[in-house]
Amino acid sequence: MVSVSVARGKLQRLFATPVITDEPKFGDRFNADLEAAILAERSRSAGYQMSNRGGWQSEHNLSAWAGAAATRLIDHALMLADAHTEGPMSGRGRWRCESWANVNGNGDFSMPHVHSGTFWSVVYYVSIGEGTAGELVLYDPRMPALDMHAPHLAIKGVGPQGEWRIDPKPGLMVLFPAWLSHGVEPWHGTGQRISVAMNIRARTMLHPSHEEKQAEQ
Repeated sequence: MVSVSVARGKLQRLFATPVITDEPKFGDRFNADLEAAILAERSRSAGYQMSNRGGWQSEHNLSAWAGAAATRLIDHALMLADAHTEGPMSGRGRWRCESWANVNGNGDFSMPHVHSGTFWSVVYYVSIGEGTAGELVLYDPRMPALDMHAPHLAIKGVGPQGEWRIDPKPGLMVLFPAWLSHGVEPWHGTGQRISVAMNIRARTMLHPSHEEKQAEQ
């Protein structure tokens, strides 16, 4: 009788790309109040065009005009970042946070991009309107090397490869490394899709400089 060996080996998952999702419990009125503040700001400000194609993006100073809701949202994002980061300090002693709002209508989208000079990126969905598509797409940083060689194969047991799509949901927060390329697919629907985005940057020193303090005012 001939014995047949089965090749198994030991799988080690190296260099993981963390993506954290959370649904903070802010209360029934939180998203409605935040939406009202965002739409009021849109009526006052022309906003920016950066990676967004169509839609409106506010200036990157949400905390200056969204009041207590912005403070609460940012504080939760910083706590989430702390929970998944090693090193000294925590909270506002460790991080600087830049935040802004996005309002998309039918057909609006964002090109794939990264956030340079940033440690974590955050997306929080305030409202999503009625419609389809408009997913947040996270692109595999290892591609297209594997895909170019053998697009019909995938490595077993290592999670998504190529891209991962996240369906928007009111109250959903997504935290991911800022170097991870991401974009937003065109949304097709009625109403408006409203989100908040953040750049969570590490302070360059344990004791913030005058310039860092000024940047937060």
